Amino acid sequence: MAAWRRVLGEAHVLTAPEDRAAAGRCTFPAPLPEAVLCPADAAQTRDCLRIAHRHGVRVHPVSTGRNWGYGSGCPPVEHTVVLRLARLDRILGHDEQIGLVTVQPGVTFGQLAEALGQRSPEWLPPSTGAGPSTSVLANALQRGQGRGPYQDMASHLRRLEVVRPDGTRLSTGPGPGPGLTGLFLQGGPGVVVSAELWLHPRPRAGRSVTFRLPDERLLPGAVDAARRLLQRTPGGVAVSLWNRARLAAQVLPAPRSRLPEHLGGPWTGYAELWADDPRALDLRYESVLRAFAPYADHWDSDDVTGHAAAPGAPGPPEGAARYDSAPGLASAYRHKPGGPLYVPAGRERDPDRDRCGVLWFTPQLPMSGARTDTVLRLVERIMTDRGMEPCLALRLGARDLRCVTGLFWDRDEPGADARALECRRELVRRCARIGVHPCRPVIGDDLGDAGNEGSRLLLDQVASVLDPRGILRARPRRGSGR
Repeated sequence: MAAWRRVLGEAHVLTAPEDRAAAGRCTFPAPLPEAVLCPADAAQTRDCLRIAHRHGVRVHPVSTGRNWGYGSGCPPVEHTVVLRLARLDRILGHDEQIGLVTVQPGVTFGQLAEALGQRSPEWLPPSTGAGPSTSVLANALQRGQGRGPYQDMASHLRRLEVVRPDGTRLSTGPGPGPGLTGLFLQGGPGVVVSAELWLHPRPRAGRSVTFRLPDERLLPGAVDAARRLLQRTPGGVAVSLWNRARLAAQVLPAPRSRLPEHLGGPWTGYAELWADDPRALDLRYESVLRAFAPYADHWDSDDVTGHAAAPGAPGPPEGAARYDSAPGLASAYRHKPGGPLYVPAGRERDPDRDRCGVLWFTPQLPMSGARTDTVLRLVERIMTDRGMEPCLALRLGARDLRCVTGLFWDRDEPGADARALECRRELVRRCARIGVHPCRPVIGDDLGDAGNEGSRLLLDQVASVLDPRGILRARPRRGSGR
């Protein structure tokens, strides 16, 4: 601690019980950090890692610490020091001609949107349902999903500046040979201190389309229809499907409220369309209508001028504002008194502070209606048997889909934490038996059987070279392939 204090100053090495407790707030039970280090720049980050490497201290890097439902800003195991990078909050560069921006870990979606709005309004800022106070870089590194053209945030990464556990630096990016960027996604053997991201031009027109599936038996056909649509559409279309419980969790003020009839089907579809030419937008709209006409019995659309349609919940509750800057956070309050209205107007939502119970289970599946139906039935059965409401959203792609499964509860309810943790463990176990694994892990996940064994072994061997003392990730367990 003395060495870290010499580097950072007394005020930026947090060891007091109240500071550790605040850093350990989470939407589910998680370990408290031994201390929290708050470097101001890449040089201090490098020095912090060198000290940790010298003394063999486990370090867990976080950005803003708002990775709600996946671990917030908590470490995965005890006896770990959190390296909080929120003070690295500069936009280091912006090429307005080609749409490339360089950000540090502490740059938030709101900060980037404000900067682009002032300097380069022709470029569309990325955004997510978690709101403007979350980290752009951390979301991309965790393979998060954004809105509109930013469905796959990691695919917008061009170059990473990384500090290795021993304090040396490296840069990934375009060049001959294998790309190295993927090695540092989701907790790789290095701390990313800045990244270049590609921006998308701001579309001149957008449209959102909502449609209802009146019978859950229509879902496999709708998934297959979406696959055909997205495979033949070069861009400008994003489609998601929400079950009744997930939609209600996001748009209603309390668990016992009822959805309006046009959103009350077993599943509701939501399509985002964007284009520069209004005629192209109309063609995409017609393609969506044709694709889902055999499955839907109610349609609604909304034109948005000047930018891609804002996604999230398809349609706000009656009396609510038309646009919610953090629609994904509303579901975290599903079981708090008043639901999304638990937080007074003008106050930022914070599920950690408000003791909301949130866990995500997000497997990635092939875009097959039959396969999706099999997995959904298993997930619903596991959750229902354990007293958890199955809140499901399908983020659809041309080849794969993500089944974003939300476990929501009130942490103030006795026994609810244990029930939710056991439910998610069972989801991981039972789905692994049929080859289905989460594409976004939660801290503490043991995913030793996930993916290809040869790939896991190779990645562990590379990590052992880059992080031989296990400063940033646990050392492979002998005989486990990890």
